[in-house]
Amino acid sequence: MKSRISLSLKRLLVNNSPEIRGRCLCGGVSVSLPFAVHDVGVCHCKMCRQWTSGPWLALQVPDAVVEGDTLVTFKASSFAERGFCSRCGAHIFHRPVNGPELAVSAGLFDDKRQFIDREIFVDSQPPHYGFENRGSRRTAFSMAAEWLPKLIWRRLKG
Repeated sequence: MKSRISLSLKRLLVNNSPEIRGRCLCGGVSVSLPFAVHDVGVCHCKMCRQWTSGPWLALQVPDAVVEGDTLVTFKASSFAERGFCSRCGAHIFHRPVNGPELAVSAGLFDDKRQFIDREIFVDSQPPHYGFENRGSRRTAFSMAAEWLPKLIWRRLKG
């Protein structure tokens, strides 16, 4: 079984590493990561495939700083929003409206050490593509089982 390193432990392990910066195609939006993140998550849900015309590859970095004059957000559903660059159209992030989570596009960073760690909504993956290196794979049901209680609790609290 593959061991997972918690976000806190990652911070401790790379505490002395410099900030990592990425940007969109035109440079209008930049993303700063407080530490290097190489484990890529892949989403095969219908909404991500409509957004990217394929699977969306992302890094989970709630402490990332996203900034730029061309950054625009779009409320994609009742519980989440997506960010993109209004000039070049690059996909920047996905995040819940209420919550600390933040996923940023893996392609914003020039990082040859990235690897696929996990795939989600694999039951929505069309048959015309696949990955040679697969990480853990989760279905829509398993994602709903994880996220519905969080979303309900956040709505009740706020």
